[in-house]
Amino acid sequence: MEKSVYFKELDCMKIIRLSTFLDFGGIESKMVNLSTYTDDENEWVFVAIGKGGVAEKKILSNGKKVITLGLNHRIPSVRTLRELYKFLKSEKPDVVHSSGAEANFFGFIAGKMAGIKNIVVEEIGIPTHSNKARKIFQYIFKYADWVVGESKIVTQNLIQNYGVYPSKAKVIHNFGIFQPLPSYEKESGSSGVFKLVMISRLEPVKNIDGVLNVLAKLVKGTKDIHLTIAGTGTSESNLKAKVKSLHLEDYVDFVGFIHDPYPYLLNSDLYVLNSFSEGFSNSLVEAMYSKTPSLSTEVGAASEMIKDGKNGFLVSVNDENALYDKIINIMNLTKTERLEIGKKGNATVVQNFSLEKHIQNLMTIYAEK
Repeated sequence: MEKSVYFKELDCMKIIRLSTFLDFGGIESKMVNLSTYTDDENEWVFVAIGKGGVAEKKILSNGKKVITLGLNHRIPSVRTLRELYKFLKSEKPDVVHSSGAEANFFGFIAGKMAGIKNIVVEEIGIPTHSNKARKIFQYIFKYADWVVGESKIVTQNLIQNYGVYPSKAKVIHNFGIFQPLPSYEKESGSSGVFKLVMISRLEPVKNIDGVLNVLAKLVKGTKDIHLTIAGTGTSESNLKAKVKSLHLEDYVDFVGFIHDPYPYLLNSDLYVLNSFSEGFSNSLVEAMYSKTPSLSTEVGAASEMIKDGKNGFLVSVNDENALYDKIINIMNLTKTERLEIGKKGNATVVQNFSLEKHIQNLMTIYAEK
């Protein structure tokens, strides 16, 4: 990627991106994508408090330095604080940027102890802390140099409920890695079966149960519909049991964890994200980039990305009647209308959620001491 003059004017910095793990998950995927950026001016070090794994290997393959400390990630481990302090003291970074609750806790305290000049803490979603934890994180957010949220909703929540100073609260959206898509055109509805796809962790917060309930109603009106669910998680066995109880075995496939979402997206008529809450959904960005018409609940950054009926579709959280009606309306659109909405979704994410734009926004806070 060609570097802008903006970056060349900055002093060389050592930047530590701290996460709890570097195995798999939303934050880990973000670190992998971030590691694809070519930066000859600054040194990026990706650090996990706990274990490494899939993400660690991918970051290494991108030529970036990775360190997995193998420490206890549970708050408030004194040994973890001590070891992370010693690590930061020896590394002497210019910036420590942590992501997620445990990484924010240990990164902030150890960073302050080590005298790091610029400490950035980041939330990818709306925290659900106990009263005791809330007080701890209010302190962290108050004294960190910058507090980053992946969406306006997340950032506003931190300002209102955690007392973050608006002047140090920054919205820095996540981003997509936009590789060329396969050359063939989407053949929406060509098989006569309307194909839905969900790609996410199989966790309660994703409310896949709600989609299965809606699907059970949809199949009563049409047999020409199918749902593919990609991902793994703690809800997997319960979801499979629910499919059986609703007699949806012929209409639902579980394909497990997938490395490349695009073959599934390009073979689908509608991507569905039905979460109770989100920060910034990588999967939604990928779906919109694939030109697959995308439907999301009004969570996190979704309402900042989607204009309902223009470049995608929005529905209220935990409203199965609204979800049912919305899917029916989408199915009743012509193939041409759906393809046009998919193309507009692609244009939205390419213009506004690129890696280059994300890096530019980061550098505006990394460069300030």
